Formats: sequence, structure tokens, C-alpha cells
Amino acid sequence: MQQQRLYTRFAVLAGALLALALSGAALAQMGQTPGAAQPGALEQEFLQLQERLEVAQQGAIENNPALREQAEALEALVTEKMREAGYDPGAIMETLLAAQGQLQDEQLPDAQRREILESNQVREAQQQLQEARQVVMQDPEVVAAQRAFEEDMMDAIRREEPETDRIIERLQEIQREAGRGMR
Repeated sequence: MQQQRLYTRFAVLAGALLALALSGAALAQMGQTPGAAQPGALEQEFLQLQERLEVAQQGAIENNPALREQAEALEALVTEKMREAGYDPGAIMETLLAAQGQLQDEQLPDAQRREILESNQVREAQQQLQEARQVVMQDPEVVAAQRAFEEDMMDAIRREEPETDRIIERLQEIQREAGRGMR
């Protein structure tokens, strides 16, 4: 059971890291860096829309026990396939979660943050995770389960936030506008 919680935390961590990376990339495309003093109107709209989707996703997960079970089953399948491919997802996650715990210290200087992120141990864990995910995502059983989960998740998000499709379209428009502004 503790191992299952570790993998659940991994899914949340992976999702959060992906969201941070995407929002950071989108903001960078807009000429803004995360944490900049005064975001422009476009950046503010982007962040507000992104937050609406995040709230809807949280609501979808909280209000749908079947969706949570589906996510856990997908995690278990991915973990099993990683092991079958020769990877140790538990060890990988322990390394990444330990690094995450250290990075949450608000008093940690930027130099030490970089040192943690660039450490051989963290880089190796990230590389192993990436390789394992690439291998696993080639498995037809995982692909089918992932597709079904994504469809069910989007349906649940749409029930929470009826304007989901419009919000996604607007986020994409903002990213295109920002991309054109950089050229």
C-alpha cells in the first residue's frame, strides 16, 4: 500500500512538473519569465484560464471515484510495464521525491537549487524515468489505457467546467499570438 501511495505521489509530481514546465515555456514565449514583477494582460489571461482548467481538473478527480480508480489502475499498469522493461520505478521516484522535498525549502539559495537539479543522481533518475516512459508508451495496452483515461478525464473536466473547450482554444490562441510576437 505504501508503494502504491508512492506511485500516486509520482503521478501528481509528474503532472505538477509538466504543468510548471508548460506554463514556464508559455510565459517565456510571451516574453515573460515566471516570477516577473508585472505580467501583461495576455499573460494574466493565460494564467487565469490555466487556473480555471486546473480547478476543473481537481474537481473532476475529487468528484469521480471511478476516475481515481482508473488513474490508479493506469499507474499500476505503467509501473508493471516499467519493471518488465528492467527499470526500478520505486528507486527512481525515491530519488526524485527526495529532490523535490529539498527544493521545497523556500530558504534554499538558487545556487543550491541548481546543484540539486543538476546532481548526477537526479539527472540519472530523470533520464531513467524518461527512458522507461518512452519504452512503456510503446506498449499497446498502455497506449489504450492512457487514451481511455484521457478521454474520461476530459469528459469529467467538461462536466466541472462547461467552457473547457473554449478555454483550451483561447490558451492555444494566446500561445500562437505570443509565438508570432517573438518572430
